[in-house]
Amino acid sequence: MPFALLLVGLVLLISGVKNTQDTLFSTVKGDFTGTDNFIYWFVAIIIIGAVGYIPKLKPVSTAFLALVIVVLFLKKGNSTGLGGGFFAQATAALGSTATVTTNPSDQLATLKSQQTDLLGQLSQNLSTDPVAIGLQ
Repeated sequence: MPFALLLVGLVLLISGVKNTQDTLFSTVKGDFTGTDNFIYWFVAIIIIGAVGYIPKLKPVSTAFLALVIVVLFLKKGNSTGLGGGFFAQATAALGSTATVTTNPSDQLATLKSQQTDLLGQLSQNLSTDPVAIGLQ
């Protein structure tokens, strides 16, 4: 628990230093209010954790808690708005990166010219440098 309090304090301190506390508070408020909020998941985790305090139900509680965490990550998400699952958000983030598409024939021409340049440099070094050809 002390680690969690230190983490919350660190987040608040960083937000205060950057003067973004209004954005932080509105984001946290949005997580717990409105449609598709986090409060249902939070209550479910608390209830499952409370059931875990009963010794005979601890394995059941652990299994359900693992299931809830897996569902949080694998949730399909809302394709028309915010709030997608882990993989939906990761795919969206990876899809937004810029990709460079080049013509394979252009790449081949570039590689051939680089190869020709390297072979030319190598033959020049071998013909002028006695150490390179092993004479000394």
